[in-house]
Amino acid sequence: MKKTAQFLVDRRKGIFLFMMCLAVVSVILIPRVNVNTDMTRYLPESSAMKQGIDLLAQEFSGLSMPNTVRVMFRDVPEEEKEAVRAKLKETPHVQSVSFLPGDPRSEKDGYSLYTLEFSVGYDSPEMQEAEDYIMSEYAGQYDMIYSLDKPSQQGVPVWIFALALVLLLVILMLFSGSWTEPFLFLFAMGIAVVINMGSNILLPCISEITWSIGAILQLALSIDYSVILMSRYRQEAAAIAAGKEQLSLSDRERAMKAALEGSFSSIAGSAFTTIVGFLVLVFMSFRIGLDLGVVMAKGVLLSMTSVLTILPFLILALDALIRKSRKKILTLKMDVVSRFSYRHRKGIAVFFLLFFITVLILKGNTEISFTLPAENEIDLVFPRENQMILLYANEDESALSDIIPRLEEEEGVNSVMAWQNTLGKAFTARELSEFIERMGAGMGVDISPELIQTVYLMRFGSDEEGRMTISELVSYLSDTVSENVLLKALLPEKSMDALKEAPALLEKAEGQMKGPEHSLMVLSTSLPQESEETSAFMERLTALCESNLSAPWYLIGNTPMAVEMVDTFTGELNFLTLLTAAAIFLVVLITFRSVAVPVILVLLIQSGVYATMVMINLQGMTIYYLALLVVQSILMGATIDYAILFSNYYLEMRKKEGAEDALRDAYNRSVHTILTSGCIVISVTAIVGYAFADPSVRQIVHTISKGAACAVILILFVLPGLLAALDGPALGRRRHTGCES
Repeated sequence: MKKTAQFLVDRRKGIFLFMMCLAVVSVILIPRVNVNTDMTRYLPESSAMKQGIDLLAQEFSGLSMPNTVRVMFRDVPEEEKEAVRAKLKETPHVQSVSFLPGDPRSEKDGYSLYTLEFSVGYDSPEMQEAEDYIMSEYAGQYDMIYSLDKPSQQGVPVWIFALALVLLLVILMLFSGSWTEPFLFLFAMGIAVVINMGSNILLPCISEITWSIGAILQLALSIDYSVILMSRYRQEAAAIAAGKEQLSLSDRERAMKAALEGSFSSIAGSAFTTIVGFLVLVFMSFRIGLDLGVVMAKGVLLSMTSVLTILPFLILALDALIRKSRKKILTLKMDVVSRFSYRHRKGIAVFFLLFFITVLILKGNTEISFTLPAENEIDLVFPRENQMILLYANEDESALSDIIPRLEEEEGVNSVMAWQNTLGKAFTARELSEFIERMGAGMGVDISPELIQTVYLMRFGSDEEGRMTISELVSYLSDTVSENVLLKALLPEKSMDALKEAPALLEKAEGQMKGPEHSLMVLSTSLPQESEETSAFMERLTALCESNLSAPWYLIGNTPMAVEMVDTFTGELNFLTLLTAAAIFLVVLITFRSVAVPVILVLLIQSGVYATMVMINLQGMTIYYLALLVVQSILMGATIDYAILFSNYYLEMRKKEGAEDALRDAYNRSVHTILTSGCIVISVTAIVGYAFADPSVRQIVHTISKGAACAVILILFVLPGLLAALDGPALGRRRHTGCES
């Protein structure tokens, strides 16, 4: 490392310019990074749902779900509800407006819900025009609330990002030796974050979750590398300055070389354990782990690189400013805590054993969730529909006559749509009127019940006995309306041109329900995406499909995806837990060359993971599966560094001192770094978590904060007692022969 340190210091200007060029290029590339919002892309190839999605894409490439806007009003007079619906139909670019009088999906507790369908994108100028129209026409009327049913956009708002940075600066300033240092640390880390975000262009895409939390996690988890280097430089400079009034540039360069050489093992060791923790996520069958693991591991590596390249240049270039802005470092005397830890070491060891067993047992009561949909004010009154798609072979079409009626009888099922009971079904006049009313015209043709009744009377002589499909109705109208004065009078003038295009639209609609080899059925329910009730329904649905469908069939949707993950997650979690523990155990074993130390540290941090799960359960919450995996990788990979740091100081001091003195010195030498980094991770993630509308991302970030807090508490108040209790041969060290307290 000596030659590398010399190169980094001697060539620091060129290296700094190179890193700045990388940063500029990265800034240009960041907007071009492909951010994926479709979580189904991360399903493993072995997933039945993944196979169904691939078939769906092959045979129904033109399939598109309309973008919807829900508009809710309160206390609309009964006589005005249809007028409101008619006015909403005038919204620019709207295709249809759904409102079902008397149906609890549209009317409940004095509220009325209208669902508008659009073919334009949520972020398009046309949709913005539609939103402006709704706001201008209805703002302030009937307590109107509207919601775009699109995935919540991620990213940290500027104000909360600024708040997090202010908090980070405050913490750094409390523990720094100069008012200037925190800004240097943030600059070096900022460059690493920018390069990491820009280098994501090399990946096919990154998930929205990774995009949302990557920068703040990288910053929070890597800032301690800067603290370590700066502390070591200050120590080396102080040693060289002994007997000198002022350090020359060559003296400062020598101090920096020594600091780089002396701190490299600590920085690299800390970064390596964090990288290992993240890379374990790569082994998840659900490939979001690969996405998050690679991006975060890359970010930590870039942070380490930035600290070793950019920070030395900044420190040496701004040395005068650093010295002018010197301040007292906040120091915490831990003598009382160290004495307590030593004197009660056996009790602490027993406590930890009982604590570990307790949280190990209680964590089983924490429910793991696989979907956390975002809710808004409308969802509290009218829960969003939970839709699923059944993809089945065309040869099983006749079996739908048994499946559809059974599903329509299920409690919680709002509608079942397939070719057989929509475009392929022959309706009576009343049934066809209800169907068109329920589904919306969708073709721009205003087909009233009176018009349908007249057509049935003309064709069958009765509106009760005859049956027609919607395609037959449209064809009949197309052939006769121009010559029939009565029909022409019942069909609005604006619908005449649309009627000519209706057959082509119906043919397109049929192509979205029946493919060359497979057909699809859309099942809409009011069931939660995850619940005991939903699980029981899925079991009945699966049994119904298995008993009626002969060819392979596939269920697609958030609930089917959750069911698949429930079936495999427990085994995968156990595998990843063991793999993470084994990898970190090996790293710590190589570091300390003692079996007892890695056992203590791994069990300590794992108990922090379990304690976090118990804490979430006590709050009456479920833990999001990805939050659990991420917090485990971060605690094992990042916060274990604090435990390694303390253990290393203790064992080093133990060679020269008694156990109680070694504990005291280990506390005083390590508490500064542990609290600086720990407080940053805990507080920044706690604050930033509130910025996210998506509850899954919010819980991931907040779980990291809770987990880091558990880890820091265990390291500061339990680990010292454990080390003292197991002191001696168990730690691979011979006791100091001096007097013990």
